[in-house]
Amino acid sequence: MKDGSFTVLRVRDMTEVVHIKDRKEVIHEMKFSPDGAYLAVGSNDGLVDIYAVAQRYKKVGECCKSVSFITHLDWSLDSKILQSNDGAGQRLFYRMPMGKPVCKEETKGQCWASWSGVLGSEVVGIWPKYSRLTEINAVDANHAAAVLVTGDDLGLVKLFRFPSLRKGAKFKKYIGHSAHVTNVRWSHDLQWVLTTGGADHALFQWRFLPESVLNGGSDTNIQDSHGDSNSEESDSDVSDVPELDSDIEQETQIYYDRQVYKEDLPQLQQQSREKKQQVGSLKRQRGPDQGLRLQFVHGYRGYDCRNNLFYTQGGEVLYHVAAVGVVYNRQQHSQRFYLGHDDDILSLGMHPLKDYAATGQVGRDPAVHVWDVQTLKCLSLLRGFHQRGVCALDFSADGKSLVSVGVDDGHSIVVWDWKRGEKLATARGHKEKIFVVKCNPLLMDKLVTVGIKHIQFWQHAGGGLTYRRGAFRGAGRPETMMSVCYGRAEALVFSGAATETFTSGRKRCC
Repeated sequence: MKDGSFTVLRVRDMTEVVHIKDRKEVIHEMKFSPDGAYLAVGSNDGLVDIYAVAQRYKKVGECCKSVSFITHLDWSLDSKILQSNDGAGQRLFYRMPMGKPVCKEETKGQCWASWSGVLGSEVVGIWPKYSRLTEINAVDANHAAAVLVTGDDLGLVKLFRFPSLRKGAKFKKYIGHSAHVTNVRWSHDLQWVLTTGGADHALFQWRFLPESVLNGGSDTNIQDSHGDSNSEESDSDVSDVPELDSDIEQETQIYYDRQVYKEDLPQLQQQSREKKQQVGSLKRQRGPDQGLRLQFVHGYRGYDCRNNLFYTQGGEVLYHVAAVGVVYNRQQHSQRFYLGHDDDILSLGMHPLKDYAATGQVGRDPAVHVWDVQTLKCLSLLRGFHQRGVCALDFSADGKSLVSVGVDDGHSIVVWDWKRGEKLATARGHKEKIFVVKCNPLLMDKLVTVGIKHIQFWQHAGGGLTYRRGAFRGAGRPETMMSVCYGRAEALVFSGAATETFTSGRKRCC
């Protein structure tokens, strides 16, 4: 926990066994010994405490040679040696249970019960050339299959052979997370890999696929969610709106500017390859024969998104999390995935026939993808106008046009002929953030936008858009509108305000 304490719970009923607080700083790493006799707890104090399980978690040892916070812990198979990694890049060894330091030479030939450390000759091949010590956040080895899974700051999950003894080892990479991957772990039966995202707040569940399946075995329904990188790519290369609640106020402070966008990475990698010198004929370790398949994603992006949950034509549920478009089948409790994005998805729109979806993402030149919810194939890629990200999307009633709203300073609005990939009209939306855009169900040239302190009614005219502001009757000041929809008449609009009161009118807010 953040206050330096930890709690042990019984598995069968999740009742508390003991609660201990021996440290002041946050605890990031804990591991039981293979024989179950001891628990090692590493904190940001730079110390590892050893507790005896049979003595009601009495502290029996302390490892104190680290000069920085503890990042990873692993026990030897015989429970006699503990190795640690810390924030200063140290890999240290201790004899258990007292915590007496042990030199590296004494641990040669040691068999480890687990391997989650990012340091050591056994994992030297996982580090890209010129990478920082903090670039790889977590690893976990599957000793039985001789493979290692890693999670890094680029949002990638990678699969290597283990041990990975040569620099620049080849790997298989898997996309889906939109931010840094904070942790990776194999399941107890070694059939699954669980990965957690940082800013995307998502838990991904990957199925481990043996070589026989990848080479055309019994499991033929394998979705292509990975990139096999046996090539150069694997080379080491405060609000002034008083009615806003705390969540909305926090959302207005979110900025989507980034120093490096994921779309910049291919160019940066190419520049790195051009700069580096050729290193003779050193043979790189080949990639693993096994693979991973994304099986299930736990999570939903709702803290800065709206209108992003729909039913498809087939009755499946459509939503998004991280950089993944998710199609969920309730009857089978299964998911299918659209994996065409390379960064956070911020918006989702559904075609009137409910067979196509549109998703918009974060980016320097953010893309809008229009894709088939059955085949999961991209039908159109729209980009070249918005900046930072696309926060709202909606199809016209006839399905021929798509409206997108950006998160740039002017919150620009674009009307697209999405099949041709052409812009039909553009306009500056509003100085304040726009939450929702909605097309008129009867008149193809009209739409409405709502957001912070405004509601605006737009009409498509030529290559531009003209608008009229909604008037707030009886209100002393404009209200923040969180949602909007059209009524049965073309001029009737309903909107929901941040104060949880609903307003309606004929192109006016009453």
